[in-house]
Parts: sequence; structure tokens; C-alpha cells
Amino acid sequence: MARRKPVPFPPWTTTTENGIEKKYIRVGITLLQSESFLKLSDKAKTLYLYMLFESGGHMEFKFPWAKAKQICSKESFQRAKAELIAEGFIVEKQNNANRRKANVYAFSTGWK
Repeated sequence: MARRKPVPFPPWTTTTENGIEKKYIRVGITLLQSESFLKLSDKAKTLYLYMLFESGGHMEFKFPWAKAKQICSKESFQRAKAELIAEGFIVEKQNNANRRKANVYAFSTGWK
């Protein structure tokens, strides 16, 4: 099976010269327009999109604090994470806080 040539992103959606991104996420418009997503705080929405990116398309994923601190403070992260869990967007599968390892999360369809 031949690999397809990458399709460049429009210039207003990327900072690369040629429009080619090595990694990106897919988000359905029905998610973005859903009542559940719209009522999330801006920080929770941003965190969710970063989690989608970090997951690499997998339902279960690790999200280390090193990634979270690039987008918010520890308090903001904890609030946004709790909001995503409460609204059914993610579940915390494994809390590794005492082990100094990244927590394991999974996406959920509970928000629907």
C-alpha cells in the first residue's frame, strides 16, 4: 500500500512554512458544538484538546505533569481535570501521584 503525500494545512492554522504538520488531532464538529462541551470552562476545553493530542488516538493514555504545566498551573490543572471527570469526558484509570509517575486516563463517552 502506497503512502499518500501529506496534505498541507492552510497557512492560518499552522506555523510551519510548508503547512505540513508531523502530528495533529481530529475533532468532530458535533463534539465542539455539543451542550456538554460548550459548558466546560475554557481551561477544561484546552486540557481536553491537549489530552487528545497526547493520547495519539488511543482511548487510554498517560498525561504527565510535565505536559500539563506547559498550559496551566497545578491548581488550574486539578480543577480542569476534575471538571472533565465530573462531566464524563475522561476517567482516571490509575493515580500514580505517590509513585512519581504519570497518571493513566481514558476517554469516556459519558458526556453524551
